[in-house]
Amino acid sequence: MEREKKYKKTILIDSNDDKALKDAAEHLRNGEVVGFPTETVYGLGCDGRNGDAVSKVFGAKGRPADNPLICHVGNKEQIKEIVSEITPLAQTLIDNFMPGPITIVMKKADSISDKTTAGLDTVGVRMPSNPIANKFLQYCAVPVAAPSANLSGRPSPTSARSVLEDMDGYIYAIIDGGDSEFGLESTVVDCTGTVPVILRPGAVTKADIDAVLKSNDTISGGLKSEGETPKAPGMKYRHYAPYAQVEIMKMPEGTKITGDNALASDGKIEKIETVDLKKLSDDEAKELVNIVSPFILRSREILAKNPFARIGLYCGSEIKAMYDKMNDKLLLAHTEFCVYGKTVDVSCASHGLFEGLRFLDVQEVDVILAQGFDGEGLSVAYMNRLTKASGKKEELAPGMPKPERPSRTALSIDAFKDTYTASVLFVDDNNTSLSACLESLMRKMLAKNEPYISNQESNAGFEIYCESAGLTAMSGLEPDSMMEKAVKELTGWGLGAIESRRADPAIYDDNDLIITVRDEQAFAITKAFPEIKDKVFSLSTFAAANGLVMKDSSGRVMSISVPDPTGENYETYLHTAKALNAWLEILFPYILKEVGACRI
Repeated sequence: MEREKKYKKTILIDSNDDKALKDAAEHLRNGEVVGFPTETVYGLGCDGRNGDAVSKVFGAKGRPADNPLICHVGNKEQIKEIVSEITPLAQTLIDNFMPGPITIVMKKADSISDKTTAGLDTVGVRMPSNPIANKFLQYCAVPVAAPSANLSGRPSPTSARSVLEDMDGYIYAIIDGGDSEFGLESTVVDCTGTVPVILRPGAVTKADIDAVLKSNDTISGGLKSEGETPKAPGMKYRHYAPYAQVEIMKMPEGTKITGDNALASDGKIEKIETVDLKKLSDDEAKELVNIVSPFILRSREILAKNPFARIGLYCGSEIKAMYDKMNDKLLLAHTEFCVYGKTVDVSCASHGLFEGLRFLDVQEVDVILAQGFDGEGLSVAYMNRLTKASGKKEELAPGMPKPERPSRTALSIDAFKDTYTASVLFVDDNNTSLSACLESLMRKMLAKNEPYISNQESNAGFEIYCESAGLTAMSGLEPDSMMEKAVKELTGWGLGAIESRRADPAIYDDNDLIITVRDEQAFAITKAFPEIKDKVFSLSTFAAANGLVMKDSSGRVMSISVPDPTGENYETYLHTAKALNAWLEILFPYILKEVGACRI
């Protein structure tokens, strides 16, 4: 389904603004679509009785119409208006689990639009426990049909900011209720018969349901045929898919997770949370790698096939610590981490899964290696979502485009607790052409990819600056007019107010990373100032230091060769600017990592 923006800007509502909440509820009753928080994920709400409003939800999500929506209520009395029958089984689950992260499928009432239920005679009903959702739903006073508030197929949103990334301009408003508590969608249980059937696993587990019913009869269901319309969302197509390919990393065979977050295995280390990796010997660290980390072997396989690959890890803190202890600089340069907590803590892994996939997508990795879990309970729900994200079983819905790199919503620096800064210096000889070109290109890339955070502290913003200088430059000269024209044609920015200046010790001290155009220029700087050698690279040596090596047909390593276009025709200048831009795009994520920043 083709999406079409309806609004110039989607309104972002503070959950403490009662007047704005009531206004959003009124707009929802009048046919508008509103994003709202729940304890599971954010929902995209509309009046479930209004077929036109339901169509707006499908349009905003780009969602297939054969996927039913769940109706949300603010109190249990509303359920009688939505369903035609409440079986004794359904009533028991309502009494024990509502409000909470459970959806109960029952026979629908005529008041609910057939578009809401995808033509089925059943409807899923849910009463969230999130107090903001509960208040908003009571203000709405209508059954609010709502899928997760993401573009169809993408990871579900657990923050208002993620909703805005997918829905800005497509819906009327979003209520900002902070981060979702659980991070996975509700458990969906079919209660139209005498035996409960779990259609979608979630935080309310089979064991929880069996305990309430004092039986072991609860079963897990699925689609019986390829053309069947699912009774619950998320059953039919590939869901939760980031742009990058997702691979599931399982614990080695023989490793089991116990209830107190410990590992039981034949290895020497059994209590992960008691291990201080800084105090481990090399042999002990290797043993821990053998127990809990197939990530490293798979990462090396990927890089052996493609030295330019970038890898994202959704993993536990112990695995990140093992990477750091190994200090494999090439592996670390190509790896972005999203750490959810203790490796064996499936609750933390579940809570952070969707935001973790989104975060790693923003870093523009090629593949995401994500922690997998065996076992019952919440592990089932987590693996259900992760398996769908990996695309190993379900395909994209017909007509649904391949997931795209996510857009990002700008944050002011005031939004962060602390702010770090870093600066990059580009150096050539005269600073009127090549290094000036790199400065302008870098400024453009920094603006395009902002905002940034510290890769060590997620609540710390990061501002990145860049400048240029020349080893033999005369200060105050205007840029080469031909290069100015070439860069402007390439980026629309030109070289702006850049003036040449001579490189000196003060400039070197002011910058955290120094990149020269040619190898001999980097050598000249480090020979004169050996104390700064660790932050000085040429384009070629910076690429090589990060494993970005190209070879010619005879197998010899090729360096980045940038000829000086001075005195040549305009096409030569344009070709040079394009070559520098292409290399800078490749090096950009590694530059961010070198200075300690990442995208958000």
